[in-house]
Amino acid sequence: MKTVQTLASAALALTLVFGFAAEASAHAKLVKSDPVEKGQPTDKKNLELTFSEEISGKLSGAALTDAKGAKVATSSMVDQGNKGLMVMAKEPLKAGDYKLAWHAVASDDGHRTTGTVNFSVK
Repeated sequence: MKTVQTLASAALALTLVFGFAAEASAHAKLVKSDPVEKGQPTDKKNLELTFSEEISGKLSGAALTDAKGAKVATSSMVDQGNKGLMVMAKEPLKAGDYKLAWHAVASDDGHRTTGTVNFSVK
């Protein structure tokens, strides 16, 4: 009888652990960016962020600032697969350091994640 209780307790513990792990992984995580952290963008006007799951275009976005903290004029949109956020600068970026602060809201559960990508333009 004690073995059955031990097995039942172990099964419950595993269910709880895997249940919480599945819930935690439901957040949209940044999996790729152009530019990469501390790197340089391949395009001086268009920046790309790719997430682990679909994000809401209405609730997700980004703000770009230069080394002095001044806001750089941009617009953003979610790509057709809904996993990418395109950030387009109004003018080509000048040489210097930049910080791209992003926020993404997962389409399926509404959880919000945030982060930054620091990069430079030569």
